[in-house]
Amino acid sequence: MLASYNWLVELTGVTASPREVADKLTGGGLEVEAFETRGEGLDSVVIAEVRSKTKVPDKDKLSHVVVFDGEGEVDVICGAANVPDPGRRVLFARVGSVLPNGMEIGERKLGGVLSRGMICSEVELEIGTGAEGIFVVPADIEAAPGTPIADALGLRDTIFELGLTPNRPDGLGHIGLARDVAVHFGQTFTPPAPPEPARRGDGELGVSIEVADADRCPRYGAGLVRGVTLGPSPFWLRYRLHCLGLRAIHNVVDATNYVLLEHGHPTHAFDQASVRKRAIVVRLATDGEKMTTLDEVERTLTADDLLICDGEGPVAVAGVMGGANSEIGDATSDVLVECAYFAPRSVRRTGRRLGLHTDASHRFERGVDPNGVPRVLARTTQLIADLAGGAVIGAGVDENAQPIAPPVIDFRLDRCDALLGFETAPAEAVRIFEGLGFSVEKTGERTFRVTVPTFRPDISREVDLTEEVLRFRGFPLVPTTIPHVRPSADGTPLEVRFDRLTRGIAAIAGLYEAVNYAFVSRPELAAARAPEASVILENPLSEDRSVMRTSLLPGLAAAAGRALRRQVQRVTLFEVGNTFTATDGDLPREDQSLAFILAGPREAWIGDGEAFDFYDGKGFIEAIVGPLCLSAPVFSIDDELSEKAPWFHPRRRAAVAVQIDGEHIALGSLGELHPEVAEALDLDTRAIYAELSVPALFRARQAVGDPQASALPRFPAVNRDIAMELDEEHSAGVVADAIRYAAGDLVEQVRLFDLYRGEQVAAGKKSLAFRVTYRDPAATLTDKKVDKAHARAAKAMKAQFAATVR
Repeated sequence: MLASYNWLVELTGVTASPREVADKLTGGGLEVEAFETRGEGLDSVVIAEVRSKTKVPDKDKLSHVVVFDGEGEVDVICGAANVPDPGRRVLFARVGSVLPNGMEIGERKLGGVLSRGMICSEVELEIGTGAEGIFVVPADIEAAPGTPIADALGLRDTIFELGLTPNRPDGLGHIGLARDVAVHFGQTFTPPAPPEPARRGDGELGVSIEVADADRCPRYGAGLVRGVTLGPSPFWLRYRLHCLGLRAIHNVVDATNYVLLEHGHPTHAFDQASVRKRAIVVRLATDGEKMTTLDEVERTLTADDLLICDGEGPVAVAGVMGGANSEIGDATSDVLVECAYFAPRSVRRTGRRLGLHTDASHRFERGVDPNGVPRVLARTTQLIADLAGGAVIGAGVDENAQPIAPPVIDFRLDRCDALLGFETAPAEAVRIFEGLGFSVEKTGERTFRVTVPTFRPDISREVDLTEEVLRFRGFPLVPTTIPHVRPSADGTPLEVRFDRLTRGIAAIAGLYEAVNYAFVSRPELAAARAPEASVILENPLSEDRSVMRTSLLPGLAAAAGRALRRQVQRVTLFEVGNTFTATDGDLPREDQSLAFILAGPREAWIGDGEAFDFYDGKGFIEAIVGPLCLSAPVFSIDDELSEKAPWFHPRRRAAVAVQIDGEHIALGSLGELHPEVAEALDLDTRAIYAELSVPALFRARQAVGDPQASALPRFPAVNRDIAMELDEEHSAGVVADAIRYAAGDLVEQVRLFDLYRGEQVAAGKKSLAFRVTYRDPAATLTDKKVDKAHARAAKAMKAQFAATVR
């Protein structure tokens, strides 16, 4: 939401600076996120009077213009087609001026004439969108030549950018903001009444109004302005719309947009001549009914969409967008103005279903003032009549099919003081409430009955009124107290501490944590080959968030793909989250998992690294499971993964477990994503994925018990290497376990340090090299002991794997 400081000053009469106003609004809950100063840096651009104009010889599109800039006559070459006749005024940038786009104005010889300055358009000065030619100063703007345009045109303003919460629809209009500003600065605020239009006419609306669904449209008003002439709006209005992010179109539409920004209440203008059978009907659509909206898109509607129809069919989607068949055009002379209150949920559902979010729907879906319809309608018809030269016909129609009464709340000041921790005088509470437009009836010394106007739908309880007192008294008044907390005898639960430990170790391993929605879509689950959703949301945020996830893969894959598409070279993400799968009972099973995804090249010291592969994933699991479970993970081929984890490549996957005191604890699985799955998830590179059960990791850690420190070794270790050539089918992990078992108790560590496939190794074979560390905790090892243990390991390799030991 953009707001004009000047407009707020006009409405309230406050004299505070823009910074002070912004601070007060922010302190009261209407956060000013940023502000921009308009009209600055244009001191060298002035009003100039045209003294003469002639065509430049042999340059049909150039004019030699002599202007008087308040100091003297200046020659200027201008290429615009709308250079006015002598006596009219233009906007002139003197030599040395710097325009908002960074262009510096200098002297330049064109057509044999030295041009000393520039006659400017709205776009060049960033004061509007009119790019059809230079800006010709209207006759009603009184400014002598030489007057800076910022003063002559009233350009100086400060534009606030507010981050409004959805419960404050009154803040979407300047009158609502002005009400808050006035209370903050102790001013009395009276909302401006709609001025009397310059012309009124007798007659009827000429159109019948029928509200067929009062639940969706409790109130509908319509007015008629006859005899309008379409044309550009005056500059002051065009400039205000421009500063507040709206494009000026013509006087009728500009009037509706101005009222939108003034009151925060959308209105819509129809060409009355296009209203067929002179009837307006507010009804629900039929399934499959079609209409073309103002953006020239044909929309297919459902029975849940509210429409504004004439006697033959739809002319607008209620609260969202008008129809192309009733748009104001050059031939329009009579304008039918609609001002209504539509049920917020109805507008929200329709807008979301159609993929439309407009300035109107943004306000209707938050809740406009139903009892403000007559006032807003009167203001809109008056402004259209004054700007477009028409006459307001009669008093219009106000169909209040389902009146909405303002809530009445009993307020206890003692309760307010108890909640806030500081005292508020009764007179101060009354000042705040009445300043906000509430009606206050005193029912006791410190009790009141407050009637809250319908432009504040966020206030329905006594505590809401207490919040209003707090907003204007100031949050710093709330005392700071240290709460009395009774510590738990057992401290933080083990499961919670283990969850934190899990995240910390994953980060230490080199992974970055991702936090994804637990809501996904059915197509995402299908693309990941994850189990079908068992928890369906009745009122989802969108179709993309309509079911609860059964796997962490869709979220991590989407995050990885998004990062890769934004030139992130290497993705190493993890997530700890819950999944929801079907059971035989009424409730789903909720499981907590740790998952990670790797994509892109692995880190390399020099040059580009190769793409992550299965062994990188294995390394990350070892770096996580080892410290967590105090045991090395075991990887094994498991054909059941075809059903349990169909998202993996069939030949590049493994089950992950730990062995603790003879107990096999399954942890999860690891593998490369199947190419078809990667493609379905929009990943255009190899991706490694792992998913481990957090409860299983916790159970493994509990089985191991608390870590016990061991004494530092007293005797030195001996390292021996063993290299062998063996069939590809034997994994390095299985071979390492066999070495450890065969060599006996003296083995402290077995580490793979070389893997080779190439010309010197037969097809179907590979070469593995391990470093075996031997140590005797009770004595210094002798070569004889080590040789004997190492020989047993070599013999076992030959017998168990038919390996050629080198």
